[in-house]
Amino acid sequence: MLKPTMYLLPPGSDTEINCKDITSDFHFLQDDSDPLLTNNYGTDDGLDGASYAFQQRAQNVVNAKFMLRFSDYYDYQMKKHTLAKFFSQKGLYRIRTDAEPAIVKYVYAGNFTVAPTEDGSNTALITIPFDNPTGLKYSLGYSDEVMTYDKALWQVGMNLPTNQSLQYEYNAIRSFKIYNASDIEVDPIQHHQLQLIVRNTTGQVSIYNTTTDTHVSYTGSLKATDELLWDGVNCYVNGELANNSTDFSYLTLASGYNDIKIQSSADLDVTFHFKFIYLN
Repeated sequence: MLKPTMYLLPPGSDTEINCKDITSDFHFLQDDSDPLLTNNYGTDDGLDGASYAFQQRAQNVVNAKFMLRFSDYYDYQMKKHTLAKFFSQKGLYRIRTDAEPAIVKYVYAGNFTVAPTEDGSNTALITIPFDNPTGLKYSLGYSDEVMTYDKALWQVGMNLPTNQSLQYEYNAIRSFKIYNASDIEVDPIQHHQLQLIVRNTTGQVSIYNTTTDTHVSYTGSLKATDELLWDGVNCYVNGELANNSTDFSYLTLASGYNDIKIQSSADLDVTFHFKFIYLN
């Protein structure tokens, strides 16, 4: 029988760790979480009931369960300290499991207890609550990375269409489709990451998504060597903030195919760079 595995990228680290390598005889059992949707209502004095106001996705908790085995009290104390040192770091962890190897969660570790299951036992069952501020999951890879399963960035169950080549970088083409494999709309206002990278053009640029009726427009004058970047709701030229040369609009991507139109003074190269988003 296959043994579940959790991989963790600790705060401030570039090296992902298999949980079994944190200390000896430490095993991942499972993790679980539920999506949370908060309904908000307003009331009026003297009127019965309430009126719907809005909904928002709320943060949730990913409960990860582990088992620790130890030989004696001294081994227990050493391993307990090792786990405290690893899981009590301040900052954001990235976690994923072999059940969804290409889908990650960005979380903060909460308080947990390491204790034998009973007096004299050489086993401890541990539940570590990870706070997930967004309540969402994300693709391990970015949209414009090579979409082949041998790259280990993609998996079954990510809403990716079969037998279709998906493209997120276009050169000198003014009308095309962008596929968003997310469960939900990618919306920069909701702090979803979405970058539009424009190169090799001059003059002004506008990018329209006729599917969501949203757009971005740069009204300045680009040089051929400039790089124009929309990063969420902000616009940059060569790394310098350029919001004052825009109409302060932003672009969203619906789940599924999006019809994109380009209006520009000259042909351009454009890349759509974002992570797919999944309900947790």
